Amino acid sequence: MVKNQLPKKRIIPIEIDDHFRLFGKEPWEVEYLERCPICKSRIDEYGFCSCGSKGD
Repeated sequence: MVKNQLPKKRIIPIEIDDHFRLFGKEPWEVEYLERCPICKSRIDEYGFCSCGSKGD
């Protein structure tokens, strides 16, 4: 979190927030590093993209 920035308010209750339970972070906290040359979607910090090729 950036200094002097308030945390985002939880919109989805933690009990039913599947994204948080699966990945341990909110969607807006994902760091995108590059784009996949095959599907042109962003590749996240774990190496995943939309097509699943990881840019290979």
